[in-house]
Amino acid sequence: MPSWTTYAGSMPEESIPELPTTVGSTESIARYLTHSNHYHRQDQTVSWRAFKPPQDLRLSVFRIDGLSTENIWEIGQVNVVERMTPPGNLHGVGKIQASDVRELHLDIDPDNSPSRHACIVGWPEGDEEKHKRMSLAQELAAVTTLVLRS
Repeated sequence: MPSWTTYAGSMPEESIPELPTTVGSTESIARYLTHSNHYHRQDQTVSWRAFKPPQDLRLSVFRIDGLSTENIWEIGQVNVVERMTPPGNLHGVGKIQASDVRELHLDIDPDNSPSRHACIVGWPEGDEEKHKRMSLAQELAAVTTLVLRS
């Protein structure tokens, strides 16, 4: 299982490399895992629940290319966990390639708010399409690497 060291310091903005305005196919994308049902510790896999899109069908992810391990954890802590109501826990990261997202006919919208934020978009719409969204979430989870916070 991949692991990254936990970091508790601050992240100076000037230390974060700029990214192109479009998401390249080889870019790594992080889905922060904030609930224990987002992963399976026993077999070291990411659960489809981590990729279940919200009602607005914009699944929050972050672009992590060029970042240190410490920066990746700091982004999750500051921009995900501390913005939850109430604040939650950062269990780990599901790391996936942008090309894997696009192979499923989904896309990545880099809104950059906050910095490096993006959303997985293009999910089938409507209540009758729930099973298709679940299937896509399962396929995304199957090609995602689990990295737990130590």
